[in-house]
Amino acid sequence: MRQIHIAPNSPLYVALVDPEGQYDFELRTGRYQTTTGDILHLPRPAVILLNALEPQPGEEIQITKHWSGKPGDSPQWTVCLSTRSENARAEAEKDSQDLVPALRASIEAAEAKKTPVAAPMPIRGPRKQPKPAEQQPRLFDRRGTGTDGPAAAPMPFIPPAPRPYRPHVEPIPANIAVREILAFIAADPNTQNWSDQARQDLASTIIIAAYKAGQVGLWERNQ
Repeated sequence: MRQIHIAPNSPLYVALVDPEGQYDFELRTGRYQTTTGDILHLPRPAVILLNALEPQPGEEIQITKHWSGKPGDSPQWTVCLSTRSENARAEAEKDSQDLVPALRASIEAAEAKKTPVAAPMPIRGPRKQPKPAEQQPRLFDRRGTGTDGPAAAPMPFIPPAPRPYRPHVEPIPANIAVREILAFIAADPNTQNWSDQARQDLASTIIIAAYKAGQVGLWERNQ
């Protein structure tokens, strides 16, 4: 199997057989097999972005390694769906929406064909229920009935507490979220003395948590 080389600042388009891949904790890299039979290795920051994207098996993705070329600068990664995959998802969603009216019409037509069945005529009239005999107070029941003592007060009705209102918040596009998170970390005086790897780990942790909470959406870019 041929190992794919990722050139800096050049988008790579691949489709993975299994997007889960195999992660080596000692080397901190992920190993993936493409649909063309090649092998792709990604560092931990790119693996985190790939897991957050959650592509389908065989779905084409775009991987870009951004690097200034300076030895002291660490590369930055972006992982997103290719334009072809985004168009395919949009077409699939459109087809599923077009099937909803046809399915609803089919169900309504099937319900209209059903013949209502009348209820069977009863042979005898309903039996009259005997009136319950007046209940005598129990021997050791000391609760008041209004005659031999004050009647017990009914329990007051306590309405349930209203649920807190949670407004719907639209997710932030992934490219904007990554840019802002990196800017905040770089501007924070507490991280000035941190290593590049420590900053990358912090940014990756924040991005994954925001994505799972529904605060980060799909990657947006100019077509």
